[in-house]
Amino acid sequence: MANWIAMASSIAAAIGLLFTGYQVWLLNRQARHDRRVVLDGVAVSWRPVEAPSRKEREDGTSKWVYEVVLANPGRLPIDDVRIRWRFPCKVVRLRHDGITDPPTDTLTLLAPVVIGGGERTWRRHVLIDYTQKKHLIETYAEVTFNDVDGHERTNRWPRAERARLDGASTLPPTQ
Repeated sequence: MANWIAMASSIAAAIGLLFTGYQVWLLNRQARHDRRVVLDGVAVSWRPVEAPSRKEREDGTSKWVYEVVLANPGRLPIDDVRIRWRFPCKVVRLRHDGITDPPTDTLTLLAPVVIGGGERTWRRHVLIDYTQKKHLIETYAEVTFNDVDGHERTNRWPRAERARLDGASTLPPTQ
């Protein structure tokens, strides 16, 4: 009889250990998923605070004022943050002192550190050819940063290419 009780106890203990091991595995899997979601969630958004309704300058350009926001949804800080903000046309950055940068299709924004749960906001004045207004939907940003483990990551926003307003594909033609 004692052997039967010892065997039942051993089986119950083994089942308990298997169940505990399974629960630990589930918790670790959830933690990995949560960490990936937080790192994938570091996002850049932008919106025109001032958008022109017509060309304002002799060269056909108009001044746009954009607010660019970087959000770090995680609990831990990220550092060495670099945003490459890509436009579908040439833009000219207009600095606060009136100096203009050379035309480019990429503006770069930097932040040394963004705290966990924090945001960093920039305000940029840019001159854009007014005839290119309809193509601005193709604008995107890539944010590159280091996580607390020192691993470099890059997220693109929006994540996928979008259809242009005129119905044409923004993807290159297939061969």
